[in-house]
Amino acid sequence: MWLSGLLYRLYAVKNRPIRNAIRGILYRLEGGEMYSATLRRIFKEYYEVEIGMYSHGGCFVPGSVGPGTTIGRYCSIASGVRILNRDHPMDFKSMHAFFFNPDLKYCHKYLTKQTPLKIGNDVWIGTRAIILRNVTEIGDGAVIGAGAIITKNVQPYAVVIGNPARVVRYRFRQETINELLASRWWEQDIGELKPYIDEFQRPYERSGRREEVSAEKVRGRDEQQDSACLDGQ
Repeated sequence: MWLSGLLYRLYAVKNRPIRNAIRGILYRLEGGEMYSATLRRIFKEYYEVEIGMYSHGGCFVPGSVGPGTTIGRYCSIASGVRILNRDHPMDFKSMHAFFFNPDLKYCHKYLTKQTPLKIGNDVWIGTRAIILRNVTEIGDGAVIGAGAIITKNVQPYAVVIGNPARVVRYRFRQETINELLASRWWEQDIGELKPYIDEFQRPYERSGRREEVSAEKVRGRDEQQDSACLDGQ
């Protein structure tokens, strides 16, 4: 659509009211943030944030998600979520932004390391959760509780809460998790899922119960995750 293309080009104007207005027009023009291809194009080009189709919420607030973040499809991200993939330089003489942020005109490039973050598909991140710089991956199907402070990677289908966040359980039994990961259902458009929509509108496991995960099992998974992170360094 010619208007969408024009609005995308106008977004290059670094004026907050104009940019706010453009996002509002696109929201109405393209059926909201779950469906808008141009909003996704804008966030990829101007904020270095890739947002998968049907994902919605706080990821469409400029500045809430750090550059270098990739968000999968069908994610639900609440208001107030912050993804921080840069730190202030504690080993510099001063930690003030004058000395590492090129936007303030005292240096030519960012002098702090940016950590890319991959958020999987069908992830739910609760209100005011914070994801810190050393996190590189949030697995498919994970749940991050409201106000949680994420300091390390989160396994697929894990439910994490607290400060620092800890795993309290997994959404399903491991067998079911493996089946869901193998199915990659999120690669289908919502129209393709419509004939099977009833599968998404009731408890998924046949028993109707979610597996309770013992503390020993949680610790074992976390130890494996920490070991994998160390091996990758």
